[in-house]
Amino acid sequence: MIRIEIGKNSKGDIYKFSIKGHAGYGEYGKDIVCAAVSAISQTAILGLENLRSVKIKKKIREGDLEVVIVEKGCEEDNIRLNAILETMVMGLKDIAEDYPIHVKVIEEEV
Repeated sequence: MIRIEIGKNSKGDIYKFSIKGHAGYGEYGKDIVCAAVSAISQTAILGLENLRSVKIKKKIREGDLEVVIVEKGCEEDNIRLNAILETMVMGLKDIAEDYPIHVKVIEEEV
């Protein structure tokens, strides 16, 4: 199972996310659920890395991804940051809804 944890602050802004595990839906290397989760999360990371004033810390290993927002940046980039992260979460939740045995999304507020 893929376990996705979304960390939110008291304002509801996402400040970190982690994705761990494998879906086990299909053969290794041909698992469409793993591929979908990877595509959504990697695209979000690319978007975040292209925001000039935003700083992130990421750790990527096979079956383990963790991203922490270190600096939200200027107001314009912060708006984009939130849009990217919220869109990523919507996509991941949609996959979890379609494949509940293979993907679980947990949102935690600090």
